[in-house]
Amino acid sequence: MSAFETRPVNGLRIVALETVPEAVGQIVQWFESEWPDWYGPDSPGNPASDLQQCLHSSRILPRCLVAVDNVSRPVGTVSLRDTSPGSDRYPGVWLTALLVPQPQRQSGIGGMLVSATEREADRLGFDEIHATTGSAQSLLVRRGWKLHDTLKVDPGMLQIFRKSLKQSC
Repeated sequence: MSAFETRPVNGLRIVALETVPEAVGQIVQWFESEWPDWYGPDSPGNPASDLQQCLHSSRILPRCLVAVDNVSRPVGTVSLRDTSPGSDRYPGVWLTALLVPQPQRQSGIGGMLVSATEREADRLGFDEIHATTGSAQSLLVRRGWKLHDTLKVDPGMLQIFRKSLKQSC
């Protein structure tokens, strides 16, 4: 399977993590900082292990995409997985771990990552894609995602979005 890569836009391109494995350390730091309840010390998640699973291109899932600048420095990331909060209700492919560091937010990188993830899920043969979020609702809605369900979690609610990939992305 060939590695995923988009054409550069504004000096940025989206690539498969396997093409920039040196980005794993930076992404691990982002995950630990952004989601300490899951990836922090004494928490259940292991970001390095999660990302290592994405370095094997022979697997369909999980896949990790990375936004890189013109010197291949990571500026954002997103993953495709078959597990996410809500995947027990709705099996399939899920957009997960969408993260753009604070200094780069509101610059279009998140939209580029979501768009690339939709295309990659379509390329892999999926008819639809889901995402669970508590913070990226407006980004998903702008990209044509529809609110599908809500999920009660401690301490609140997450929204489950769905997008059909049968239409052009």
